[in-house]
Amino acid sequence: MRHQIDRGIQLIQFPGFHYANCNCLLLEDDLRCLIETGFDESELQVLIKSPPQLIINSHGHGDHCRYTHAFPEARVLMHPADRSIVESAKGYLKEFNFDSLLSPEWSEIFLQAMCYRPIESFEEMEDGQEICTGNITFQVLHMPGHCAGHCCFFFPEQGFVFTSDIEFSEFGPWYGMVHSSVADQLNSLDRLAAIGAEYYISGHGTPFIRDPEGQRLMAYRATVLERQRRVAALLYNGRSTIEEIARELPIYRRLPRPETIFWAYELMMVLNHLRFLEEQGYAGHDGDTWYPAKNLGTAKLSL
Repeated sequence: MRHQIDRGIQLIQFPGFHYANCNCLLLEDDLRCLIETGFDESELQVLIKSPPQLIINSHGHGDHCRYTHAFPEARVLMHPADRSIVESAKGYLKEFNFDSLLSPEWSEIFLQAMCYRPIESFEEMEDGQEICTGNITFQVLHMPGHCAGHCCFFFPEQGFVFTSDIEFSEFGPWYGMVHSSVADQLNSLDRLAAIGAEYYISGHGTPFIRDPEGQRLMAYRATVLERQRRVAALLYNGRSTIEEIARELPIYRRLPRPETIFWAYELMMVLNHLRFLEEQGYAGHDGDTWYPAKNLGTAKLSL
């Protein structure tokens, strides 16, 4: 499904949520450019006939890079912080911590579901970089948190930001990798709010988000803080390991399917919340044992 956004810019929408797919942008300008390659196979057959010269991946997850390999002549841009996850399946699983959290069988199921294919080489892009395709100019915004290399793209003349995996959904923010960061996620959301875009285009689900008062964005941010409070409350009430806290499901509340995968996500996001508490001085750990670092109730946590 395609939507004409502006002259030379189309949204290739993938309705709903599905592993290994996302919403993508096609810029038909002097330089033909794709932002993301997580479209469905029917779009692939169309695009192969008139291939892009430039591919920009917002980050290294398989649902955003699904068909990057199908255009070997295109220049590929990505943030260098995600290099390890696109160069090999081993690096991808390690960054999810799946090499220790999942059995080899489930790791293989995950790689297949994400349609993982390594990207052998790409050019590095950086925060603030302007990319011009001819008549269209947009800016790279390095917005980590979801993962280390996550980027958004600001189109100032058109008034929108393509937010990739800052996607405003009920699913909530996701930051379940080794180098994901709750602090970075919150900072990225604050930075996005400060831009004052007319609208956002999400990488998943309903693509067009108009939020002039910032209510949707702040509700999305509040989800992170509510999870943080739940993790803190469990820690301050005697849960002392990541698994003990995760059993209470402070992130998802109820595990989606497949539960094996989402249990691993729950564990990793609990860990990242504990790391954030540690950064703030509210928690510490000795090996696998976590403990409150201040003698005060969670109601007084300044989150």
